[in-house]
This record gives sequence, structure tokens and C-alpha cells, in this order.
Amino acid sequence: RPSEMGAPDAAVLGLGYLGRPLAEKLYQQGRRVAAIKRHLTSDDINLPPEVSLSAHDLNAAQAFDAARWQDWADKPLWFCLLPPSAVADYAMVLQNWLSLAQTFGVQHIIYGSSISVYGDEARLCNEASTLNPHTASAEKVLAAEQLFLNSGIAHIDILRLGGLYSASRHPLTSLLKKSRIGGAQQPVNMLHQESAVAALLHAAAHPAGVRIRNIVSPAHPPKHEFYRAEAAKLGLPEADFDMADTRGGKIVASLYNDFIPQAV
Repeated sequence: RPSEMGAPDAAVLGLGYLGRPLAEKLYQQGRRVAAIKRHLTSDDINLPPEVSLSAHDLNAAQAFDAARWQDWADKPLWFCLLPPSAVADYAMVLQNWLSLAQTFGVQHIIYGSSISVYGDEARLCNEASTLNPHTASAEKVLAAEQLFLNSGIAHIDILRLGGLYSASRHPLTSLLKKSRIGGAQQPVNMLHQESAVAALLHAAAHPAGVRIRNIVSPAHPPKHEFYRAEAAKLGLPEADFDMADTRGGKIVASLYNDFIPQAV
């Protein structure tokens, strides 16, 4: 049960771009954290003792032997921040992981989903909108959502995150390698890394049954404007957008006001 100070002890599947800062925030709140990675790196040596990190291959046949997950057994809250690209069979890995959660009596699972489940059609999307994934990855994310929704676990949060960015890992970097970039006028649906972590922590501290929430910055400037402003902030050149491309795009908003990402 969460204390008034925030989330309970937790376990994190996917200690990467969101998982690592999330784990840091949790242990700063005095929580014990368990995590699993495929490979340990030099960054992992300096983790505090409150973070129990182990490494094994989730694709392996023995990956989900309960004995390997004993550090997770007493954590009432589990996060799934694993992208489909991380494993060979995403649905199977998540089903096995959910079976462990059920065995251990986990009460609350938070899944870092994606607004990609809405597809690319130009429209206003909210949580009641038709889902129309256009990529194999988005289809896997949508299938994963259904696994969580059908799990029978008391508290399930599915957070459909916008396009993630921060100064240390910014999509502008890859755009600068391209020319005549399409979609100049399309609205952006972005989410700063810090806002994403804040939303995950908010869900952790306030379990409330089954929820699906779009977590996207409330500002939706055209791509060329967003990336021009970001280039100025980062001291980088401007991306080369094809300004003659006037195609529209989707805007992702939320029907709810209980998760409001902070503009950064």
C-alpha cells in the first residue's frame, strides 16, 4: 500500500531511458527497487544498494523460473517499460512476466505504452478514439495492452506516452542527418522524459483500478516550429523541413485531468 510519501517498493522491467531515472526517483523516496536488464554495463556499478539489479536474457527458456525473480516477489508494484524491440516474442515474454506477477500476488502494474496505437491518420485522438496501429511495433504494443487489461490484477495503469525527448537523447539529432523532411506542418505529440517519469510516479502513488491515459504535452505546435525552438535551446542547427508539405496529422489529447504532464 503506498505511503503518503508516494509509491511503494517497486520492480522495473526495462532499466533504460525511462526505467533508470524512474528507479532513481523511487530510491530517493526511500523505496527498494528491483530491476532486470539483459546486460550489465559500467553505469550499473554505481547503483545504490536499494536497487537490486540482475541480468538475464528474457528470450531464454528458463528466463521466468521464479527463483530468478525472488527480489521481485515482495514488490507490490511492477512497471513494464520494455519496448517490443527488446525481445524476440514480445507477447510471450509479457505473458510469462504477468504469470509471475500473478504468482507473487502483485497488486499494481504500470505499462509504458505508446500513442502509436492510434496510427497516423490526421484526427483528434483521445482515450475513446478508435485504435488503428500502422506499424508492427504499434500492433505489438496494442496486443500487450490487452494482456494487461485481461490479467485480472486489481490495479492496471496503461500510460500511452507521446514522443519522448530530453537534452541527452533528442530526435532532432537524427533529423539533422536528413534533408527535405516531410510533415513540416504536422502537429507534434511530444513528452519530455521528466514529465514521463513524473506520470509514472503519479500512477504509482495513486492506484485506482484499471486506467488508460494519454500522456502528452498539451502544446501541439507544427513540427518545424517545435524543432526550430528545440534547436535554439540545444545550440544545434535547424532541421531541413520541406515547408511545401502541408499534410496534417493527429493531435493526441486526454479526456481526463488526473495526469497533466508539465510542459518543459
